[in-house]
Amino acid sequence: MKLYLDASALNRPFDDQSLPQNRVEAESVVVILEMVEQGKVELISSSVLVYENLMNPFIYRREYVASYLSMASVFVATNAALLERAREIEQRGIAALDALHLASAEQAEAEWFITCDDRILRRRRRGRLPVAFNVSTPVEFVAERRIIDG
Repeated sequence: MKLYLDASALNRPFDDQSLPQNRVEAESVVVILEMVEQGKVELISSSVLVYENLMNPFIYRREYVASYLSMASVFVATNAALLERAREIEQRGIAALDALHLASAEQAEAEWFITCDDRILRRRRRGRLPVAFNVSTPVEFVAERRIIDG
């Protein structure tokens, strides 16, 4: 199973853990990253994730995220086709960087796109995301895996 964790998900363990939603999502991200380490899921990385991670001003966070991105079995480089698809997604009201993440996941044939981005999640709930893969929070993904895997 191939999944793409966007930067909001990969960085959730560093967010304010006094907020219950952040804490539960952070724990779920850790579970997902353990699944990556155990080879239970395939992680997708992209030049967009690498770029966004390099822009993080906190060295420890950058190194943490980079260590997981290096475990990815699939890497999506930015190319003309990806940029064109991202523009199409952006025209549907998605922010440019988010559109690049979604286009990267699509190009890699991801089955799941994991995010903590409320804007993306709202659009998914309204059926307004022009993608053919599952989009979920880390918590939803872990819960779904538990139901399927028992």
